[in-house]
Amino acid sequence: MTRKEVGKLVCAALVGAAAALPVGMMLAGVGEGEPPTRPAPRAAATARAVFSPKVLSDPYFLDQQRKGADALEAHCRATGAMCAEARAARRWLAEHGD
Repeated sequence: MTRKEVGKLVCAALVGAAAALPVGMMLAGVGEGEPPTRPAPRAAATARAVFSPKVLSDPYFLDQQRKGADALEAHCRATGAMCAEARAARRWLAEHGD
């Protein structure tokens, strides 16, 4: 291939890509009716609200923190270790969750 032929090939590829991009965008938009609706809010927290800006007041998060505080208190009663952490966890829950 000569340099001139390579130049023509590159130009043809660029023109083809420039034409294919808008056509692909239009075809991808075909069939779009209404935007997807959001699911109804849950009554009970079975999972954390991932996109919620209020993570510290999320019921699932608070439930997980309660489970952790309960486990720390049980460990404290059984072994006498990590009691300060258990008290701090319970205090944090009293301030934020309960």
